[in-house]
Amino acid sequence: MIKHILTRLVPAALVLCLTLTACGSKDSGSAGYDPAATAQALLDSGAFTDTLETTEKDTVAALYGVEADTITDYACYTSLSAGAEEIAVLTMADADSAKAAMEGLEARVADQKAALESYQPDEVSKLDNAILTQSGNTVVLVVAADADKAQSALDGLSK
Repeated sequence: MIKHILTRLVPAALVLCLTLTACGSKDSGSAGYDPAATAQALLDSGAFTDTLETTEKDTVAALYGVEADTITDYACYTSLSAGAEEIAVLTMADADSAKAAMEGLEARVADQKAALESYQPDEVSKLDNAILTQSGNTVVLVVAADADKAQSALDGLSK
């Protein structure tokens, strides 16, 4: 079982490591959370213990099972240590793509739980407390060491 999980995770981790770069656009233009401002507020909240790195748009689309061209603005940070912590704030082109993105975020949490439960069980509790929310066409996923601090940061933002 562990070998099966590792054979699935190692290639994905390699692709992720190879594609980590600065991302995000400053112009959000639609109702919802501003991706860059939201991600920065979350990063500044003290809710994370892992080192997080920005993720490129094509990788974001693959992680969350959405078409890259339906993402109009985004900020995404994932753990460099293969832990569960991450931030994804995706502004989607329309309501249908926002719905698909939310389903993708939910699937990501479920997949991460299944993958991490056998070799990083401490990370599963972070996933159990994952924050999933939507405002307009913007969807948000936050997996943090301190979900209360992360939620407070989100609550402090104007949508």
